[in-house]
Amino acid sequence: MIEFRCFRNDDPPRLADVWRSADLGPAAMQPMTSALLEAAVFSKPYFDRHGLIVALDGERAVGFAHAAFGPATDHGGIDTTVGTTLFVAVVPHADHDAIGRGLLERCEAYLRSRGATTLLGGGSADMRSFYLGLYGGSDLPGILDSSSDMQGIFRQCGYEVAERIAVLRRRLAGFRPPINRLQVAIRRNTVLRVIDEPTRRTWWEAATTTGIALRRYELRNHSEEVLGTASLWDMQPLAAAWGVTAAGLLHVAIEGQRRRQGLAKYLLAEAMHDLAQEGVSLMETHASTSNSAALALFESLGFETAEYGIVFRKPAG
Repeated sequence: MIEFRCFRNDDPPRLADVWRSADLGPAAMQPMTSALLEAAVFSKPYFDRHGLIVALDGERAVGFAHAAFGPATDHGGIDTTVGTTLFVAVVPHADHDAIGRGLLERCEAYLRSRGATTLLGGGSADMRSFYLGLYGGSDLPGILDSSSDMQGIFRQCGYEVAERIAVLRRRLAGFRPPINRLQVAIRRNTVLRVIDEPTRRTWWEAATTTGIALRRYELRNHSEEVLGTASLWDMQPLAAAWGVTAAGLLHVAIEGQRRRQGLAKYLLAEAMHDLAQEGVSLMETHASTSNSAALALFESLGFETAEYGIVFRKPAG
């Protein structure tokens, strides 16, 4: 008989055991420990034990699922109208699918009880409340295709594909920025600032990136006006488990009317060259397959698609 209940303070070792035993694919941090879960999950200021559901077969934990919310519009708090089940992990078990469905259904009930009218499956750049650095790489990519068991649980519960996310990677050994007239002109008229451990710009950014090594590249003109920024982080401990040194691109933005002038490509190329000079061997980023401009930018810099993930959505009603 499977029992379902919400998280208790003595659960972290059980959840780490479930993580190690479940088939989560190569983009899940292994071996999982209670300390890693504490840093990326339980220590977050918005962690609610009622949103983390544990499945037990007798005294043994056989699965868990975690439901959470994203930021308010001003990134100063939580918006409970849109909720997502970030994770459903189930160990090999005769009742595997039933356990997964039971966990997901209880996550849905929790989200609705908090006011959610939109139910998603998987995390993303907009919903990275937990597990950054433990699953998915440089950011949360929904549910990866390599986590086929987890995708199957969402499909069984009636979820549909809302967005596909491409996981893009680029080896940095020997990288050199492209040289053409446009790039030379940008170099002549701008200054690149590198800021390690920058001040977090919003409450949400602070909550989701505290505990990771963040670096911000700022492109400024000679009047010190910011033209664009790129935020990256040292992808530890996941990259170390892969046997590489890696940087994850979380965000790149060009200000206002300066878009489509080659600034984003220049900014990223300079950041990649800087990281390569420091010995970083791999850079990863994610992009929605519907964002053709982003995909074209990354392709022009030599990124290749390593995998895809899915952000699911539960149809209304």
